Amino acid sequence: MLRVFTILAAVMIVAQSGWAQDAGRLRQLGQLKEAREAPLKIQGAKVSTEDQAEKIGLEAYFKRMGGLRALQTAKVVSINKLDFDMKGFAQKGDKVWEIRIVGLSRELSAVIWVHSQTAKTFFLVPTER
Repeated sequence: MLRVFTILAAVMIVAQSGWAQDAGRLRQLGQLKEAREAPLKIQGAKVSTEDQAEKIGLEAYFKRMGGLRALQTAKVVSINKLDFDMKGFAQKGDKVWEIRIVGLSRELSAVIWVHSQTAKTFFLVPTER
């Protein structure tokens, strides 16, 4: 009998204090967060998905750095629309994927742009090898 009363009292406190409404708001925020974290895409592009861009960036990194290094991973961080020309790589208005290559202990190994239409790569960091 005491348990039933305790549970009933807890339900009444939650209902009166607005905790239930707050919990509903938190669930909505969680859903918004999930929507924001949806994979990035560029419709109609040669490199249209995060997976494609990451694969191209990682392959370019391994080629440039001299072979496969199993402890490196690639992650798309953004899609950028360029406001300038880059001779031999891109023109103003082109979209590029920004990829970060990180090691096992999360150290930054490289930042690479992958052109969305040509799949060409451009290393921001490291600039030379």
